[in-house]
Amino acid sequence: MKWKKAVALGLAAMMALAATGCGDKEPGGAESSQETPKESSSEPQDSANQEQESSAESTDNETPDTPEGGYAPDDVIQIEVYDVAANYHGIQSGWYAKMMAEKFGLELNILAPQVSGDAGLYQTRVSNGNLGDVVLLDNADFIECIDAGLIKDITDSVYNYENLAVFKTQIDAWNEMVGDGSKLYGIPTEMTNTSADTYSENIPFSSVCLPWDYYKELGSPEIKNLDDLLDVLEQMQENHPTNDSGDPAYAISLWKDWDGFGMENILQTCKWYGQEGKDSVLLGNDNTMMPIIDENGAYYKLLNFFFEANQRGLIDPDSPDQNWTTTDEQKLRTYRKYLLWYNWEMSLASINLTDEDKAAGKGFVNVPVSDMNVYQVADSYYGSGRVWGVGAQVEGEKEKRIMNMLDWMASPEGVATMWYGIEGINYVMEDGRFVQPDDAFAYMNGEKELPAEWGGGKFSDGSQKLNQYIVGAMAINPRTNEPYSFGYWSSQQEKPKDQRWVEWAEKYGTDKQTEYYLDNGLMKVVANVNVVLDSDTTDIALTRSQCGEELKDASWRMIKAEDKAQFDQMWTEMKEKMIGLGFEELYEFDCQKYQKIIDVRKGN
Repeated sequence: MKWKKAVALGLAAMMALAATGCGDKEPGGAESSQETPKESSSEPQDSANQEQESSAESTDNETPDTPEGGYAPDDVIQIEVYDVAANYHGIQSGWYAKMMAEKFGLELNILAPQVSGDAGLYQTRVSNGNLGDVVLLDNADFIECIDAGLIKDITDSVYNYENLAVFKTQIDAWNEMVGDGSKLYGIPTEMTNTSADTYSENIPFSSVCLPWDYYKELGSPEIKNLDDLLDVLEQMQENHPTNDSGDPAYAISLWKDWDGFGMENILQTCKWYGQEGKDSVLLGNDNTMMPIIDENGAYYKLLNFFFEANQRGLIDPDSPDQNWTTTDEQKLRTYRKYLLWYNWEMSLASINLTDEDKAAGKGFVNVPVSDMNVYQVADSYYGSGRVWGVGAQVEGEKEKRIMNMLDWMASPEGVATMWYGIEGINYVMEDGRFVQPDDAFAYMNGEKELPAEWGGGKFSDGSQKLNQYIVGAMAINPRTNEPYSFGYWSSQQEKPKDQRWVEWAEKYGTDKQTEYYLDNGLMKVVANVNVVLDSDTTDIALTRSQCGEELKDASWRMIKAEDKAQFDQMWTEMKEKMIGLGFEELYEFDCQKYQKIIDVRKGN
């Protein structure tokens, strides 16, 4: 899912999160959370450590080691990494490149289809029989490439690598979906060692987030429903029509470039009312399904919400013409929008706040809405819907080095490096836990160049460009018995919290927002499942494209409708057009497709 790009761009903000955790990813082609979870208990931590120990003991063959002293520069070989998650196309450079060269004798040439400018990159390479030496694909595409003979069978080697062997349960589960299940080809992304029905973050992934100082200014009124929310937002905008710099501010600012089957901003806020948009289907946290164009569904409800907001003048007029980058940099980080719905947006919105701002309670928080029933997917225990694999043509020394690299990516050292950077620069180990050094922010923000041993230059210039991980940030680090996620380190939890979170805890009786939502029936966690979904036929693909475009385009027009009569007329016309395009056949196909998710969840 596209918000992953925003998380990568906001790495500095993620490092700044001390009291809360930051959500992660949702690619297509599978069911997964791409989000993250509630405080983990000691039980999954202990079981994770036991599993690691037993896996290491059961390894029969010795894993090939890196040469003593590392690889020499003239012994480095270049590999091609076909990576659907990457936002960077080309040779990995900087400190991460230095690490890959010295540890594994590898130079990474990243092939990123979404930014390469070559619309036919995937098909061309598949036709040539060599997608890459390392491949990262969505589930369905990965299986197609297995069937095409492009992915290497790693059955006999993968569990010789002790860090990958820790995730044997998850790796086996994914590969059971391939053929007769007897061969191993893929390593799922973002696996955790918690559980498939645990949500470990302190904050729901998608919920109502408001500026705490402006909310307090109104007397912290109870918000019972969306009408009350609009009233609160309207008062905020009336009181603060500009930010402190005098730039126009609006209650709501939307963006268009993440849209797929419908408006992404609506699809995410559907989760407030117990449903997740899955193409033509609204999938409920009660394991029900209904058409996305059903007037009783959350898509219609939230579309009407945004229409009502626009009637009140609460929507940024730039919304139809701006992309996420513009929204983030020019609106979110400058306090020019007052309603957020992703948990990680709150950290981005805090980047430019001063210590005085934070002491005054400035910044965003979750504000409960009494009638909500948040749809929350659990930790990505079984993976997040994408898969790592090795190209079928890879052999010998190259294969050994690649497998060593993948094993390291699943190791405590590798996970910490992939997510947060260099030990000694971005974090240090003190008294059995991770601690952030005093100058970590200076490195992260480019105010201080890296030491010569890491090649100098800015940290951000050399950060890893793969933009995808084998292990999720909410997994428990066996070195510390704490989540890898920076905001959940005990050393960060002990730091003084921003005033808004102190006051939130005083008002609601807990400093864990997820706990409050669960205890008060405002949220339901659904099991995370990682299943391969049926691919579209040619006819279904065409219908899906046409119906998705109609829903998306009509939704934007309906938000700007002159009045409710025109809104209703446009909705009716949209439905009639979609039905004429074959929506009913598409919905029947998607019901069968997503029934797999329901069946697995029921059996979890």
